[in-house]
Amino acid sequence: MNFAYKLRGEIKRDMFSQNDLKALFYPMTNAALHNGVSRSLKSKNLVKLKRGLYLFSKELRQGSVSKFLIANKMYEPSYVSFESALSYHGLIPEAVYTTTSACVQRKSKNFKNDLGDFSYDYVPCLDFFLGVYHEMEKGGVLIANPLRALFDLIYLRKKRYDSIEEVEEDLRVETFNLKAEVKKYSVREIESLAVQYKKKIIINFYELLIKAFK
Repeated sequence: MNFAYKLRGEIKRDMFSQNDLKALFYPMTNAALHNGVSRSLKSKNLVKLKRGLYLFSKELRQGSVSKFLIANKMYEPSYVSFESALSYHGLIPEAVYTTTSACVQRKSKNFKNDLGDFSYDYVPCLDFFLGVYHEMEKGGVLIANPLRALFDLIYLRKKRYDSIEEVEEDLRVETFNLKAEVKKYSVREIESLAVQYKKKIIINFYELLIKAFK
């Protein structure tokens, strides 16, 4: 029986790891598992996301698979942020073709597979998941709220902004939408996020937001 079809009958998730296979098919040898996976990749029944992480082909999937969910799983712990989150929340108008994420590891990572490009950049936030939530419409993916994503991007760019107009021009952020987001939070809440980075450039940006919109 085709390995991928046998696997489809045994596993409920559309995305799975090498460790999942070992547990599921114990005591099958690693060599036999490798051969089964290799044949399934060659026949296009499986998609390799990265070493040791796989996805069923479209024909075998039980539902749609979010690129954001894949991003969460390929490099953990991480969450979708920067341009991808800003675009998703409508703060920037452009489509983003690389799925961008923040990670706790100091080493940046980039992956490319059949589903697209995925990038991960370090963010030194003391409370790593502050301002990050589970987006259930995307299958429960971890994604930054608009302000967290913007603060992350400011940190990544390492550029000081002296006016909202500069922010709008350089980052393509929609000022009206940014103002609406800032209005959702108290000054204390925004400050609590800013101080997590322990970076002067972030404090400067926080002060700019407060001066412009509070």
